[in-house]
Amino acid sequence: MNKILKNMVEVALYVAIIVALAVGTPKALVYVMGTEYPVASITSGSMWPVLKKGDMVLIRSVDRSQLAVGDIIVYKNSDALVGDNTGFTIHRIVEMNENNLVTKGDANNIKDAAITYDKIVGRTVNFNSKPVRIPQIGKLTIWISEMK
Repeated sequence: MNKILKNMVEVALYVAIIVALAVGTPKALVYVMGTEYPVASITSGSMWPVLKKGDMVLIRSVDRSQLAVGDIIVYKNSDALVGDNTGFTIHRIVEMNENNLVTKGDANNIKDAAITYDKIVGRTVNFNSKPVRIPQIGKLTIWISEMK
């Protein structure tokens, strides 16, 4: 009987740890990265070869004064608004002006329309000047969004 109780407590502890990780990790990322959108899935080939469709990237909040031409940013794309869902674009800054900036996908031939700084969600987390990316993990998010 004592062994059964011990096994039940161990299983309950493991379940509690898994639940804590599943709930706590996203909340911790929001806190650490300073944005409510700390991860993003790459859903197109517009940033190829640096970012590939299906990659997942980490996003950190960034102050306007810390931005520079060449940074890869995530911004709210008002053209992609569908109901309550806001679309996001992940592209590289190619021009910065006083009131707005212009981005472009590395694989695209034309620049995007200018956006205001308040649309920026964050900048990719980089290591050795390259965005930290987790290959293939973003495909799960893409698959789930296509099921809706």
